[in-house]
Amino acid sequence: MAKLWVKGLGIAFGIIAAALSFVVGTLNVIFCLESGLNRAMAMICLGYRPTLLGIIFNSALCFAFAFCLGSLIAWLYNRVVEESKEEIDEKIKLVARSIWESKGKPDNTQAEDWKEAQRRVRGY
Repeated sequence: MAKLWVKGLGIAFGIIAAALSFVVGTLNVIFCLESGLNRAMAMICLGYRPTLLGIIFNSALCFAFAFCLGSLIAWLYNRVVEESKEEIDEKIKLVARSIWESKGKPDNTQAEDWKEAQRRVRGY
Protein backbone atom coordinates (compact mmCIF):
# COMPACT_ATOMS: atom_id res chain seq x y z
CA MET A 1 0.00 0.00 0.00
CA ALA A 2 1.10 3.53 -0.68
CA LYS A 3 2.01 5.79 2.18
CA LEU A 4 0.48 9.21 2.65
CA TRP A 5 2.52 12.39 2.52
CA VAL A 6 2.13 13.68 6.08
CA LYS A 7 2.79 17.35 5.36
CA GLY A 8 0.71 17.27 2.17
CA LEU A 9 -2.39 15.87 3.88
CA GLY A 10 -1.96 18.38 6.69
CA ILE A 11 -1.80 21.25 4.21
CA ALA A 12 -4.85 19.93 2.32
CA PHE A 13 -6.89 19.66 5.53
CA GLY A 14 -5.71 23.11 6.60
CA ILE A 15 -6.64 24.79 3.32
CA ILE A 16 -10.10 23.24 3.29
CA ALA A 17 -10.79 24.20 6.91
CA ALA A 18 -9.47 27.75 6.45
CA ALA A 19 -11.50 28.24 3.27
CA LEU A 20 -14.69 26.98 4.91
CA SER A 21 -14.08 29.17 7.92
CA PHE A 22 -13.46 32.18 5.71
CA VAL A 23 -16.60 31.59 3.61
CA VAL A 24 -18.86 31.00 6.60
CA GLY A 25 -17.40 33.99 8.46
CA THR A 26 -17.81 36.22 5.42
CA LEU A 27 -21.42 35.12 4.94
CA ASN A 28 -22.00 35.85 8.61
CA VAL A 29 -20.68 39.41 8.22
CA ILE A 30 -22.38 40.13 4.87
CA PHE A 31 -25.81 38.87 5.80
CA CYS A 32 -25.62 39.86 9.48
CA LEU A 33 -26.61 36.42 10.67
CA GLU A 34 -26.04 37.45 14.26
CA SER A 35 -28.03 34.85 16.09
CA GLY A 36 -27.46 31.22 15.18
CA LEU A 37 -24.43 31.24 12.91
CA ASN A 38 -22.53 33.72 15.07
CA ARG A 39 -23.05 31.58 18.17
CA ALA A 40 -22.11 28.40 16.28
CA MET A 41 -18.90 29.98 14.96
CA ALA A 42 -18.04 31.28 18.43
CA MET A 43 -18.52 27.77 19.87
CA ILE A 44 -16.41 26.08 17.19
CA CYS A 45 -13.66 28.68 16.89
CA LEU A 46 -11.89 30.28 19.82
CA GLY A 47 -12.13 34.04 19.90
CA TYR A 48 -14.32 34.39 16.82
CA ARG A 49 -15.63 37.88 16.14
CA PRO A 50 -17.75 38.80 13.07
CA THR A 51 -15.20 41.29 11.72
CA LEU A 52 -12.69 41.11 8.88
CA LEU A 53 -9.79 40.75 11.32
CA GLY A 54 -11.74 38.14 13.27
CA ILE A 55 -12.43 36.14 10.11
CA ILE A 56 -8.76 36.21 9.06
CA PHE A 57 -7.56 35.24 12.55
CA ASN A 58 -10.16 32.47 12.77
CA SER A 59 -9.20 31.13 9.34
CA ALA A 60 -5.55 31.00 10.41
CA LEU A 61 -6.50 29.11 13.58
CA CYS A 62 -8.64 26.68 11.59
CA PHE A 63 -5.74 26.10 9.21
CA ALA A 64 -3.38 25.34 12.11
CA PHE A 65 -5.77 22.93 13.85
CA ALA A 66 -6.73 21.14 10.64
CA PHE A 67 -3.08 20.92 9.56
CA CYS A 68 -2.27 19.15 12.83
CA LEU A 69 -5.27 16.84 12.45
CA GLY A 70 -4.46 15.94 8.84
CA SER A 71 -0.81 15.33 9.68
CA LEU A 72 -1.77 13.12 12.61
CA ILE A 73 -4.17 11.09 10.46
CA ALA A 74 -1.50 10.57 7.77
CA TRP A 75 1.14 9.65 10.36
CA LEU A 76 -1.15 7.10 12.03
CA TYR A 77 -2.16 5.65 8.65
CA ASN A 78 1.48 5.27 7.66
CA ARG A 79 2.25 3.48 10.93
CA VAL A 80 -0.57 0.99 10.32
CA VAL A 81 0.45 0.44 6.69
CA GLU A 82 4.09 -0.03 7.70
CA GLU A 83 3.16 -2.77 10.15
CA SER A 84 0.89 -4.42 7.60
CA LYS A 85 3.68 -4.34 4.99
CA GLU A 86 6.03 -6.13 7.37
CA GLU A 87 3.40 -8.77 8.05
CA ILE A 88 2.77 -9.24 4.31
CA ASP A 89 6.50 -9.56 3.61
CA GLU A 90 6.75 -12.22 6.32
CA LYS A 91 3.84 -14.15 4.74
CA ILE A 92 5.50 -13.90 1.32
CA LYS A 93 8.73 -15.22 2.81
CA LEU A 94 6.95 -18.21 4.36
CA VAL A 95 5.02 -19.00 1.17
CA ALA A 96 8.19 -18.69 -0.95
CA ARG A 97 9.97 -21.09 1.37
CA SER A 98 7.11 -23.61 1.16
CA ILE A 99 7.13 -23.33 -2.66
CA TRP A 100 10.88 -23.91 -2.70
CA GLU A 101 10.55 -26.91 -0.37
CA SER A 102 7.67 -28.37 -2.40
CA LYS A 103 9.90 -28.23 -5.52
CA GLY A 104 12.55 -30.30 -3.73
CA LYS A 105 14.82 -27.37 -2.71
CA PRO A 106 16.42 -26.71 -6.12
CA ASP A 107 19.22 -24.17 -6.55
CA ASN A 108 18.76 -20.72 -8.17
CA THR A 109 14.93 -20.56 -8.02
CA GLN A 110 14.67 -17.84 -5.38
CA ALA A 111 13.47 -15.10 -7.75
CA GLU A 112 10.71 -17.14 -9.37
CA ASP A 113 9.64 -18.63 -6.01
CA TRP A 114 9.46 -15.12 -4.52
CA LYS A 115 7.35 -13.86 -7.48
CA GLU A 116 5.01 -16.82 -7.18
CA ALA A 117 4.67 -16.23 -3.43
CA GLN A 118 3.89 -12.54 -4.03
CA ARG A 119 1.24 -13.51 -6.55
CA ARG A 120 -0.38 -15.91 -4.11
CA VAL A 121 -0.26 -13.62 -1.07
CA ARG A 122 -1.21 -10.36 -2.78
CA GLY A 123 -3.61 -11.93 -5.23
CA TYR A 124 -2.15 -10.75 -8.52
